[in-house]
Amino acid sequence: MMPILKWIDQNTEKALASVLLAAIVLLISGNVFMRYVMNASLSWGEELTLWLFVWFVWIGVSYAFHTGDHVRITVLRDVLNDRARLIADAVIALLVLGFLLVLTYECVRLIRMPFVTSQSSVVLGLPIPILYSSAPVGAGLSAIRVIQHFIKTLRLIAKTKV
Repeated sequence: MMPILKWIDQNTEKALASVLLAAIVLLISGNVFMRYVMNASLSWGEELTLWLFVWFVWIGVSYAFHTGDHVRITVLRDVLNDRARLIADAVIALLVLGFLLVLTYECVRLIRMPFVTSQSSVVLGLPIPILYSSAPVGAGLSAIRVIQHFIKTLRLIAKTKV
């Protein structure tokens, strides 16, 4: 059971992003083929590609938190000693976590509003809340990754000398 949980922890976003990106590439390639070879484009292909791309971006945000690959401005952080740098990382993680939790909460509130729940996409007819739910799912997954980073940082602070 533990190897499965470890694999899920290490690969969830990577696997989801890979599937979404592959689907986007196939849809765009199929639509190009249909448009320029068959002379008839897929009316639904563009909309579905957009939806998949929005989900891909939000999953990618979480993946970047998992790998620590977000852009950072480190001018102030670089002048700190090791312990102070770790403390700054912990404080920043708490601030980011707070933002992600508020974002998740507010997105869920928005999705539950009647004017959103009653909408559907123009071409596919899919419920708009499916598209909008990419934000709280991505922010929620990101929050989990930030919590993991925060715990690792606290452990490193405990190990470093004053």
